[in-house]
Amino acid sequence: MAQTNTSFRLPESIKKDTLSFRQKVKDFLDGQTTPAIFQAYRVPRGIYEQRQTGEFMVRVRAPAGVILPEQAQRLAELSRTYGNGVLHITTRQDVQIHEVKIEKTPDILESLLEVGLSPRGGGGNTVRNITACPRAGVCPDEAFDVRPYAIALAEYLLDFESSFNLPRKFKVAFSGCSQDCALASVADLGFFANIKDGTEGFTVYAGGGMGSHSRVAVKIEDFIPGREVFSVAEAMKRVFDQYGDRTNKHRARLRYVLDRLGQDEFVKLYQQQREKLKQEKLQTPTIHPIISTSKASGQSNSTTTDRSLVEYHNWRRANVSAEKEPGAFTIRLRLALGDISANDLEKIASLAGTIGAGLIRTTQTQDLLLCRVREDDLPFAFAQLSGLKAGVLSAGGPKLVACAGASTCRLGLCRSRDLASAISTELDTTGWSIEWNGQVIRISGCPNSCGHHPIGVIGLQGRAKRLDGKLVPCYSVLVGGKVGQGSARLAEQVAVVPAKNVPALVYDVLGLLQSSAADRESLDSTVADSKEKIARIAAKYSHIPTIEQQPQFYQDFGATEDFSLAGRGPGECGAGVMDVIRLDIDQAKQSLDRAKESTDGKTKSDTVYEAIVAAARALLITRGLEPRKDREIFSAFAKHLIEPGWIGQGTEKLLNQALDYRLGDIADIGHLQESVARMLARVEELFHSLDANLNFRVEPISKKHVDPNPPKDNEHVIDLRGVECPLNFVKAKLALEKIEVGGILEVLLDGGEPVENVPASFTEQGQEIVDTSESNGHFLVTVRRRN
Repeated sequence: MAQTNTSFRLPESIKKDTLSFRQKVKDFLDGQTTPAIFQAYRVPRGIYEQRQTGEFMVRVRAPAGVILPEQAQRLAELSRTYGNGVLHITTRQDVQIHEVKIEKTPDILESLLEVGLSPRGGGGNTVRNITACPRAGVCPDEAFDVRPYAIALAEYLLDFESSFNLPRKFKVAFSGCSQDCALASVADLGFFANIKDGTEGFTVYAGGGMGSHSRVAVKIEDFIPGREVFSVAEAMKRVFDQYGDRTNKHRARLRYVLDRLGQDEFVKLYQQQREKLKQEKLQTPTIHPIISTSKASGQSNSTTTDRSLVEYHNWRRANVSAEKEPGAFTIRLRLALGDISANDLEKIASLAGTIGAGLIRTTQTQDLLLCRVREDDLPFAFAQLSGLKAGVLSAGGPKLVACAGASTCRLGLCRSRDLASAISTELDTTGWSIEWNGQVIRISGCPNSCGHHPIGVIGLQGRAKRLDGKLVPCYSVLVGGKVGQGSARLAEQVAVVPAKNVPALVYDVLGLLQSSAADRESLDSTVADSKEKIARIAAKYSHIPTIEQQPQFYQDFGATEDFSLAGRGPGECGAGVMDVIRLDIDQAKQSLDRAKESTDGKTKSDTVYEAIVAAARALLITRGLEPRKDREIFSAFAKHLIEPGWIGQGTEKLLNQALDYRLGDIADIGHLQESVARMLARVEELFHSLDANLNFRVEPISKKHVDPNPPKDNEHVIDLRGVECPLNFVKAKLALEKIEVGGILEVLLDGGEPVENVPASFTEQGQEIVDTSESNGHFLVTVRRRN
């Protein structure tokens, strides 16, 4: 296949891998490959199943955020032909094609290959897209253009199979100055451009990242010459490969290695790997300079539309920035939530081919840029962009960045994109006119932080709370995040607010910050000084009404059904279990806190009882149980946690006292607060010790009773028809643990999510799926215990 001339050169290994993908898909469709095995193959190639079963997303890498016009045209064509006709720009400068059928993915990958693009490494435990400042090469503040280094490093790392079999994802970023538009200060490996004695080079940071446990990176090199980026990246990749935790994916990122070892040991191991690489004489690619020359449109200023001159100047003030070359400008195309239609992208590609540098840039804030545009061409560009449906000419206001969220992502808790739309509507309907241009509100639908909420001036993280047994979509509100070389800090949580109150809260907080800040440059310090005021504002919005009072609070934005964890997976059943356990533990803590504050004896006893029920219920789901009635909860807790010795025997007396209070046999249990607190502390200790297989890693208080009569081989069948995720997987896992290693378990499952999720979760935990067969509308999955 002929490959279009591009600054990024796909390694031959990627080309060969792409051409072999068609046979892999055929084997899967013919039933020769199980869904779990195929999933493990396709995800590192950037192909994810969406929340809607049977529809997939293809995530295409754009190294350094650079896309040629012909590449953009091909992406648009593929989205329109095989997807939903809408492309999505991610916070890592990738481009995603959505709602693709799996049988069409080989056509997409091979077509992308023709124009020098690939989704390889777009997902899974791989080296992800290597990002760079979106204005690299034109920014007045940069030390030098970092794109050649980012692109060359991508070419180098993608050529090694080891880059696709890491403990978890590995993210690299290049920033051209200390302001850190590329987010290098919170990357696994971040390079900051500096010049020393006339030599281009980098200050290097490592061990950063965002997720359920976010961390700012630490400095590992004061300065390296530019040519050494290869050995630095390879050395850190080897440290990660050797010391990353492959047994627990929730603590497998490089930042956990840093936390576990400490900074001194972490840096020492990295330096040892660099010394080894010097002996190996690393073979590295050439760093090609990117030579861009501005194109003139040949159009005159008279080509502007009939829009008023005021409109043009408002657009120019908000979306056009001067570059370091006199007379050259960058045009920002503001995309709502990173989405752009295939038709609009084609028109932008055509425009990029006639003006500026002949390139399209993707940004970490999910926008597009056209760079090196001559001043005479700005009116022409405005006229051309005015015809787009995407509304890229927005003249200001805060930028909303949101991850995919629960509407499509199988890991999402809340519908973050719908919240972003609701916030936009709130600002529009309330007549928002305050300038807050250039600042970003960052929204993630779960703790995984794909929306980068930990570094937001205002960050919102989706979560769930439970009131009277009902789940409520909520968001943690964080403020004060910042990136920068040596000055990065994570946002701090000030409140948890039900989702339906967030838009009004954001409006009030924006008003506070705007009135407090003299200018945009002082906004960081304004946020730091205003945290207490923001927390007081948030407190007004934190109350959750009962479902009888306001039932809409129990539905997420964009949803018509009550909020639930349904749809998470496949292969993420364990993650769903952990979320539910945490909800019960938090509820028990909150009940104890209310009991301590209460002066009314009846209220104190009621809240102590609520704490006992929540604490007893928390871990039962790990035993495959989900009892509804309080008496059933206490009985199961005694049988599965007290009798085996995981919880102290004295706790059984506590449960009996709670039941006596419930039945009216005793009038007061408020004095049991300390006993309940000890019980809860042990429950939480067991929770924190859970591994990916939902086994406790701490010792029991007393030895666990061993069944002298384990089930026979012919008893190794479990019927889980009618049991929903994630409980079906937990029950199946517990049944498998009763079988000796090498033994076989047969599991009866419903179609749809159960038969997709349970086998995938077993495979993830190292068990073997021997066979999956369909009969009379249900499925029989045969599992061999391997560990």
